[in-house]
Amino acid sequence: MLLEVRRNHVIKDALGTIRYSQDDLSSKLQIKFIGEAGVDLGGLRREFFSILVYQFSHSALTSGKAYHLD
Repeated sequence: MLLEVRRNHVIKDALGTIRYSQDDLSSKLQIKFIGEAGVDLGGLRREFFSILVYQFSHSALTSGKAYHLD
């Protein structure tokens, strides 16, 4: 599965792609940051998950409530 995401909207972009591509959930995850050149050999995946965790935790800490997936 190829996820094309914007750095500032990782959660929204990833969830949108996953909702429409559920058949691909068992395939190898590849990440592409929109507007950036780069081949995902593992580093982009690690960076994606770091940003994802940061955005989830930052949203919960600053708003006082958990991030809603809908």
